[in-house]
Amino acid sequence: MPDPVTGDERLHWHGYSYYVDLSGRILADYEPDELEQVTARIGKPYGVYVSCESMKAARAFLLDVLDGFDGLIDTNHYDILPTSEFLTLVDRHPGWDWRRQPSTDLR
Repeated sequence: MPDPVTGDERLHWHGYSYYVDLSGRILADYEPDELEQVTARIGKPYGVYVSCESMKAARAFLLDVLDGFDGLIDTNHYDILPTSEFLTLVDRHPGWDWRRQPSTDLR
């Protein structure tokens, strides 16, 4: 549903609120060399941007939505990880805040 203040699309799910941009515009934020690296790993990327209110909301959404998804997750803070690796780390380290700690600290 559109946000009444901004007009942006919002998803309300399990008591949380999310902003979801499916346009692919997020790829414009990448440096050319970053896009080359991603393309080399998975082929031509399609970017989806998700913003939410808390890490608890992020975990709930990502663990549910990404189950079985084959792709890459850019934490926007340190890592671009294969989805399965990201989900394994989230499951093993429930307190992990990927905004503050790179995944390499967890291994």
